[in-house]
Amino acid sequence: MFVAGFSAAHAQSPDQPAARLLIDAVALDAHGMPVMDLKPADLEVWIGHFRVPIESLTAVTPATDERSGRLVVLLLDDVTLSPQFVPRAREVARHFVARMAPDDRMAIVMLNGGTMESTNDSSRLLKAIDDYNQRASGVIRTDDLGAHVLETIGDLSRQLAEGRDQRRTIVAIGSAWLLDRPIPPPTVGHDLLPEWIAAMRMLSLSNTNVYVIDPSGIERARADAGDSGFARETGGHAFVSTNDLNGAADRIVRESANYYLIGVGSPPVGANGLRELDVRSLRRGVTIRARRAIH
Repeated sequence: MFVAGFSAAHAQSPDQPAARLLIDAVALDAHGMPVMDLKPADLEVWIGHFRVPIESLTAVTPATDERSGRLVVLLLDDVTLSPQFVPRAREVARHFVARMAPDDRMAIVMLNGGTMESTNDSSRLLKAIDDYNQRASGVIRTDDLGAHVLETIGDLSRQLAEGRDQRRTIVAIGSAWLLDRPIPPPTVGHDLLPEWIAAMRMLSLSNTNVYVIDPSGIERARADAGDSGFARETGGHAFVSTNDLNGAADRIVRESANYYLIGVGSPPVGANGLRELDVRSLRRGVTIRARRAIH
């Protein structure tokens, strides 16, 4: 699998952790709308149970961003999504294309192995979406499916790492029970912790966030409503138990264009592994969403 066209100058090698870390985060009010006037005093950053000083805080908005557009990958579930929900998945994918800005680039990738170069050509993107359908793949073990999801997202984020220091987005559209819960219960198959760590490491290094949209809507309700799971661990969100799929897409588009880049020093502990990350808001009524682990 290869997604070309995201490369840019000044990329840092994923295999060389820097002494300074750059953390992307979104700040939301009680209505889920971006809050873009925070100051360093409004935030705390904890890495591996150490509070670290904030060296820089940059608010990125469409008005201030001088980068060359957003970087988005739509990962379409053509393995487990019920055929009755495929039209809904196509509809929300088309909505993402309709919301593209002129400088944005997008790629359509199928979970079952299809590939596509990134492009800003909406006609190419729409054709790929129209061609999307469930593919016969036989019976696949749950743990093998989970491993495939984690490896696919890790590969995509590795390719996205070739860009500038900006927020990158993978939107997985399909079955949330797999895309947001790729690790099955301990009683099912082999341990996927190594695959989980590898995917989280690459997502951290590339400043890539994962969002999940389950087009099955309220017909498959889930208690946590996306507040935990793989997407939330990456700083994204899982939209489940909702029929407002275009509203979910609008929120993702909004968050991908309105966020903060937080520069901090790297604590001299655990720098070669994955460390717990906690970005906290000190302003009443503001929620911070950032990844929960950093390399």
